[in-house]
Amino acid sequence: MREQDFIVSVQHAAGLPGRKEAMRWSRAVAAALLDLAPDAETRRKLITELPGFLKSHLRDRAPHPLSMDREALIQHVGAALDLHAPDARRALLAVWGVMRRAVSPGEIAAFAARLSADIAVLLETAA
Repeated sequence: MREQDFIVSVQHAAGLPGRKEAMRWSRAVAAALLDLAPDAETRRKLITELPGFLKSHLRDRAPHPLSMDREALIQHVGAALDLHAPDARRALLAVWGVMRRAVSPGEIAAFAARLSADIAVLLETAA
Protein backbone atom coordinates (compact mmCIF):
# COMPACT_ATOMS: atom_id res chain seq x y z
CA MET A 1 0.00 0.00 0.00
CA ARG A 2 1.30 3.43 -0.89
CA GLU A 3 2.11 5.85 1.92
CA GLN A 4 -0.62 8.30 0.96
CA ASP A 5 -3.23 5.54 0.75
CA PHE A 6 -2.21 4.25 4.18
CA ILE A 7 -2.49 7.70 5.79
CA VAL A 8 -5.85 8.48 4.16
CA SER A 9 -7.16 5.05 5.19
CA VAL A 10 -6.16 5.66 8.82
CA GLN A 11 -7.67 9.14 8.69
CA HIS A 12 -11.01 7.77 7.50
CA ALA A 13 -11.00 4.68 9.75
CA ALA A 14 -10.32 6.79 12.83
CA GLY A 15 -12.47 9.75 11.83
CA LEU A 16 -9.55 12.15 12.10
CA PRO A 17 -9.72 15.72 10.77
CA GLY A 18 -6.37 15.67 8.98
CA ARG A 19 -3.60 13.60 7.51
CA LYS A 20 -0.98 14.96 9.90
CA GLU A 21 -2.87 13.46 12.84
CA ALA A 22 -3.36 10.20 10.93
CA MET A 23 0.40 10.01 10.39
CA ARG A 24 1.04 10.69 14.09
CA TRP A 25 -1.43 7.97 15.12
CA SER A 26 0.07 5.53 12.61
CA ARG A 27 3.59 6.03 13.93
CA ALA A 28 2.59 5.74 17.58
CA VAL A 29 0.41 2.65 17.15
CA ALA A 30 2.91 0.86 14.90
CA ALA A 31 5.64 1.53 17.47
CA ALA A 32 3.44 0.23 20.29
CA LEU A 33 2.59 -2.91 18.32
CA LEU A 34 6.25 -3.53 17.57
CA ASP A 35 6.97 -3.25 21.29
CA LEU A 36 5.01 -6.52 21.49
CA ALA A 37 7.37 -8.29 19.07
CA PRO A 38 9.13 -11.00 21.08
CA ASP A 39 12.30 -10.97 18.98
CA ALA A 40 14.24 -8.95 16.41
CA GLU A 41 13.25 -11.21 13.51
CA THR A 42 9.51 -10.78 14.12
CA ARG A 43 10.02 -7.03 14.36
CA ARG A 44 12.17 -6.86 11.22
CA LYS A 45 9.75 -8.88 9.10
CA LEU A 46 6.81 -6.63 9.94
CA ILE A 47 8.77 -3.40 9.45
CA THR A 48 9.92 -4.43 5.97
CA GLU A 49 6.31 -4.64 4.74
CA LEU A 50 5.15 -1.26 6.05
CA PRO A 51 4.97 1.96 4.00
CA GLY A 52 8.16 4.03 3.84
CA PHE A 53 7.22 6.68 6.41
CA LEU A 54 6.65 3.96 9.01
CA LYS A 55 9.74 1.96 8.02
CA SER A 56 12.05 4.92 8.53
CA HIS A 57 10.39 5.88 11.81
CA LEU A 58 10.52 2.36 13.23
CA ARG A 59 13.95 1.34 11.96
CA ASP A 60 15.52 4.32 13.72
CA ARG A 61 13.75 3.47 16.98
CA ALA A 62 15.54 1.19 19.42
CA PRO A 63 13.59 -2.02 20.16
CA HIS A 64 11.67 -1.97 23.45
CA PRO A 65 10.14 -5.44 23.77
CA LEU A 66 7.42 -5.29 26.40
CA SER A 67 5.09 -7.88 27.83
CA MET A 68 1.62 -6.33 27.87
CA ASP A 69 -1.95 -7.43 28.16
CA ARG A 70 -4.78 -5.73 26.29
CA GLU A 71 -5.34 -2.96 28.81
CA ALA A 72 -1.61 -2.23 29.10
CA LEU A 73 -1.34 -1.95 25.31
CA ILE A 74 -4.26 0.49 25.20
CA GLN A 75 -2.63 2.54 27.97
CA HIS A 76 0.71 2.41 26.12
CA VAL A 77 -0.94 3.79 22.96
CA GLY A 78 -2.82 6.36 25.03
CA ALA A 79 0.38 7.58 26.67
CA ALA A 80 2.11 7.91 23.30
CA LEU A 81 -0.77 9.91 21.82
CA ASP A 82 -1.98 11.69 24.98
CA LEU A 83 -5.39 10.02 24.67
CA HIS A 84 -7.78 8.47 27.16
CA ALA A 85 -8.42 4.74 26.87
CA PRO A 86 -11.48 4.85 24.55
CA ASP A 87 -9.67 7.00 21.99
CA ALA A 88 -6.46 4.99 22.38
CA ARG A 89 -8.45 1.84 21.62
CA ARG A 90 -9.94 3.55 18.57
CA ALA A 91 -6.43 4.54 17.41
CA LEU A 92 -5.13 1.01 17.92
CA LEU A 93 -7.97 -0.61 15.99
CA ALA A 94 -7.96 1.95 13.17
CA VAL A 95 -4.23 1.64 12.51
CA TRP A 96 -4.17 -2.15 12.92
CA GLY A 97 -7.09 -2.45 10.50
CA VAL A 98 -5.14 -0.53 7.86
CA MET A 99 -1.94 -2.45 8.64
CA ARG A 100 -3.82 -5.71 8.01
CA ARG A 101 -4.62 -4.50 4.51
CA ALA A 102 -1.13 -3.07 3.87
CA VAL A 103 0.93 -6.08 4.98
CA SER A 104 0.81 -9.54 3.44
CA PRO A 105 -1.75 -11.82 5.11
CA GLY A 106 0.94 -14.35 6.01
CA GLU A 107 3.09 -11.77 7.78
CA ILE A 108 0.12 -10.32 9.67
CA ALA A 109 -0.94 -13.83 10.74
CA ALA A 110 2.60 -14.67 11.86
CA PHE A 111 2.82 -11.46 13.89
CA ALA A 112 -0.64 -11.89 15.43
CA ALA A 113 0.20 -15.48 16.40
CA ARG A 114 3.02 -14.15 18.58
CA LEU A 115 0.67 -11.89 20.56
CA SER A 116 -1.11 -12.72 23.79
CA ALA A 117 -4.60 -14.14 23.33
CA ASP A 118 -6.39 -11.10 24.77
CA ILE A 119 -4.56 -8.71 22.43
CA ALA A 120 -5.19 -10.98 19.44
CA VAL A 121 -8.91 -11.07 20.26
CA LEU A 122 -9.00 -7.26 20.53
CA LEU A 123 -7.18 -6.79 17.21
CA GLU A 124 -9.58 -9.18 15.47
CA THR A 125 -12.32 -6.60 16.08
CA ALA A 126 -10.55 -4.04 13.85
CA ALA A 127 -12.45 -3.15 10.69
